[in-house]
Amino acid sequence: MSKSMEHNIKHSAGLQSRGGMALPAFLLVALLLVGAASQVLAQAPANGITHLRITSQVILPSVTRLGINLGEPNYFDSGQILKNLLYRNPGFEGLSYRSLFHCTYGGPGRCIDTRGGIQFPADFWDGASYEVIEGGAAGRKGTVAGGGPAAGGYGLALDSKTPAIGANDWIAVQKQFAGDPTAGWWTNLQGGAKLDAERVDLPPGQPGHQALRMTASGPGQTALLSSYMDSTPGMSFLHLHGSYKLSFRAKAVGGPAVLHVSLGRLLPGMARYLDKDVPLTSAWASYETTFTANEANLPPMTLAAGLSVTGGSLLLDDVDLEPVGGDATNHTVFRDEVVQSLRELHPGALRMMASYGGLGSTVDNLLAAPLARQRAGYHLWFDKVEDVTVGIPEFLELCQEVGAEPWIVMPTAMSLDESRKLAEYFTGSASTAGGAVRVAGGRRDPWTQAFRTIHLEFGNETWNAIFGGESMDDPYAYGTRANAVFTTFRAAAGADAGKFDLIVGTQAVYAGRNSSILAAASLANSLAFAPYLMMNVQHWANDDELFGPLMAQPEQMSRDGIVTGAQASAGGRQLAVYEVNLHTTEGDPPQAVLDRLTPSAAAGLAVTGHMLRMMRDHGIRTQMLFGLSQYQFRRADGKNARLWGAVVETGPNGRKRPQFLAESLANRVVRGNLVRVEVSGENPTHDQPQSNDNVRLAGVHEIDAYAFQDGNWHGLIVFNYGLHQARRISLEAAGLNANSAVKVARISANPGDTNEDSVKVSIKEDTLKGSNLTLAPCSMTVLEWQN
Repeated sequence: MSKSMEHNIKHSAGLQSRGGMALPAFLLVALLLVGAASQVLAQAPANGITHLRITSQVILPSVTRLGINLGEPNYFDSGQILKNLLYRNPGFEGLSYRSLFHCTYGGPGRCIDTRGGIQFPADFWDGASYEVIEGGAAGRKGTVAGGGPAAGGYGLALDSKTPAIGANDWIAVQKQFAGDPTAGWWTNLQGGAKLDAERVDLPPGQPGHQALRMTASGPGQTALLSSYMDSTPGMSFLHLHGSYKLSFRAKAVGGPAVLHVSLGRLLPGMARYLDKDVPLTSAWASYETTFTANEANLPPMTLAAGLSVTGGSLLLDDVDLEPVGGDATNHTVFRDEVVQSLRELHPGALRMMASYGGLGSTVDNLLAAPLARQRAGYHLWFDKVEDVTVGIPEFLELCQEVGAEPWIVMPTAMSLDESRKLAEYFTGSASTAGGAVRVAGGRRDPWTQAFRTIHLEFGNETWNAIFGGESMDDPYAYGTRANAVFTTFRAAAGADAGKFDLIVGTQAVYAGRNSSILAAASLANSLAFAPYLMMNVQHWANDDELFGPLMAQPEQMSRDGIVTGAQASAGGRQLAVYEVNLHTTEGDPPQAVLDRLTPSAAAGLAVTGHMLRMMRDHGIRTQMLFGLSQYQFRRADGKNARLWGAVVETGPNGRKRPQFLAESLANRVVRGNLVRVEVSGENPTHDQPQSNDNVRLAGVHEIDAYAFQDGNWHGLIVFNYGLHQARRISLEAAGLNANSAVKVARISANPGDTNEDSVKVSIKEDTLKGSNLTLAPCSMTVLEWQN
């Protein structure tokens, strides 16, 4: 195969490999067994009782359930989230590229960006359009005459317009690249056959820009187009069950054109689901063929689709491979299993951040129909993008389907005209440019009627050099540009402007830059940060070393850590969490330790407890787990961390990681008002010594509780963060007595249990009579009752 079958999507600033010698396997196993044994030896409850009194004192009214990032579609793991399994470039579209350049040196006709490693070819930007979006020449627009390496970076030769480009100006450069219709596909050409872009003879009503011309009419010529799915070695994330349909539009243009279609697993001797010839007519027409599959107990192996022509020539467009029937309530472009998983999680908000392609898109491209959407890029360090990104319309439809508020990341390079059009798309009538796009797409009512709040974030991690081409690391320049975009957006949104939460992003560990951002971005409602847990793991001799600091870290962050620092720097603005999870990308733990820590029961409890603590102690309403999809992330040292996905497999029967289970359990009762819980009696604490991620904290609380009230309904979440000791609690609350029928649901497991290979961590349902219960070590318990 000519293209990589695997890539890492997740980002992080400053990932570095840490040296270190791995423990011998026998010693590692022995240490892990010691940790497990220490967990088993101390299960009896303590003598004292912790008394929890649930008051009616409101801490935070009208709370929002915990949210999640959707993640990016891919073809090889849990990122296979779209119904169209040939999603990568189904319309054979070209490339749209837009990048931000920071002019270290300027002048009348030049901009030189000296950031290291810029990889564009010398003629890449010839003929591109540009706009100075921030700096002394802000507002200047024109054409790029050429470009190439300069002064240790990359230089753009610009037209001679005035004012002259100044040092520290920021320029957005944009160019359309026709052709390359087979990006996202694998090709095999024999005997001189060709695959070209067709931009004139397109299907009637075609919303896209080009089709694929397959020329194989000469002797011995064959043109084969292939796509591969479910291709992680030794794993399977996509199981075909039921009826499927392969559809496309095509036209014969030379010889007896016949398109051969095939589909099957790459298993020796296994019959294909599809293997047939489809004769074509000389006019554009729609074709479809169906098949059934029932994959059970199938060895993991790549699923391959093929489209080929021999002895003829044809035009091809709009290829789609997806299930037929299925969940009749799922009206989205996302697989039933994805929608079912999100319904189970019941997130309060869902975030769309397409770092692989969406950040380079124009607003027009993000609003386009999927089969008309172009591949889009932005990165300074490569110039090829294979996949079409998820768009705003289908994302909003998914949010509406699962009852979540949308959080959309807007491209940093967007123009003010684009900001106006996006506001019109959400709020405007059909007489506005943006409203006309929405109505043409099938939705007449403004999207503001569907959601309580729509969250819009200006750029993704614009401080992060990893996103060079989208990043804008000068905090004042970023804030100033964000404010200009927000000003235009609010004016265009009119009476619905208050329905939007306009967000600027910041770096969790660098609160000092926030005052500059917020001083410039006066119209920003929220400041978003990502307070990840457990980046650096250096100690793992037993459970106390491995899991103790993890359980203590959320309290440490809220007492005197980065959450406290972010709140102090926000100057009264609302804080939001755009991403949170474990971040085990540094340190030198053996692979077995990483596998035991990152997707563990303890991790699930710690992350959800972290989010709830930030809600209660800091008033943070909107928080997003990162993320739904992605099986693993390759660290700089070559080890794999089971990040960033919250699922191993989507769907009701798919294995969910504890991060997913704990959040879904919390979301059962995160509603109404968050009210105060008073603790008396035994309130167990311990001291956490200096350990992983520099966590050190005296008086770590082992019992933590969160109560919610909505009319006569009550909900309570209680954690026992202790690793060894069961705890007894008693409850006092309005409407709770010895005869109350209390629904109870629990997660209780050994801290290192995972669901990676089999289900060891699950939610167990029960009922409680009375007001006393025992909390197992490393457990989360949720209770519900009515007055």
